[in-house]
Amino acid sequence: MDKWIRWAGEIRKATLSYKIDTEELEREEMECVMIAESTARGTMNPVALEFHELDQVKVFAEMLRSSEEIEEIEIEVAPDFDLTVQYKGGEKERYQLWLGQLNRPSVLAGFNRAGSLWKLPEHTTNHLIQVLELDG
Repeated sequence: MDKWIRWAGEIRKATLSYKIDTEELEREEMECVMIAESTARGTMNPVALEFHELDQVKVFAEMLRSSEEIEEIEIEVAPDFDLTVQYKGGEKERYQLWLGQLNRPSVLAGFNRAGSLWKLPEHTTNHLIQVLELDG
């Protein structure tokens, strides 16, 4: 019986960190997102906004998780936003975002990574519009 109780205690400890509360921030690898209005593909502008709050950072983490790689397409207009994603430990990744209209997909490109394009689903576009406060 004592062995079973110890085993149950170990399972509880192992799963305790999966509670949805402030510990969720600890599990999210993305720490901060910095955003600027974009002027041209291949050029990063100075940061205008920073997002550090969990509910905001989660939107950008979901953006990356929900993206689907697409064949390189020719995009003739400048991106809407320059994004710098900072992870725990200081690692940074840079992207450029063509934000779609509400209920439409968006496109994300890796900064200075030829051929790295991802389609973002409609629900992700909607969440981005909300967090960027572009919904009117």
